Amino acid sequence: MTYVRVERSPGVSILHISGPFLVPISRDLESAVHAVLRGGVGRIELNLAAVSALDAGGVGELVQVYNLAAAAHCVLRIVSTPARVQELVCKVGLFDLLIKDARWWWPQAV
Repeated sequence: MTYVRVERSPGVSILHISGPFLVPISRDLESAVHAVLRGGVGRIELNLAAVSALDAGGVGELVQVYNLAAAAHCVLRIVSTPARVQELVCKVGLFDLLIKDARWWWPQAV
């Protein structure tokens, strides 16, 4: 089970994600992003440091929340990414979007 804890500060919400991020995945992350976007936040940071496993379904969920944020003109960044997450993202060909892109990777400027 994937768990999402939301930490709010002025202008930014940090979503701390923990546990396995595998198919079938819960929609906790997507629901949390929707809730944060309804609050009018300008930036979302995803902390993936405690993600114990990731598969293609989890990568798909990351792409989905990226698209939700982009559609709402919200910046979404990953603030911590374990090596195993980066490896899978590279294998599926999404490194430039999910890791290298300044909108995703901290501390690069937007």
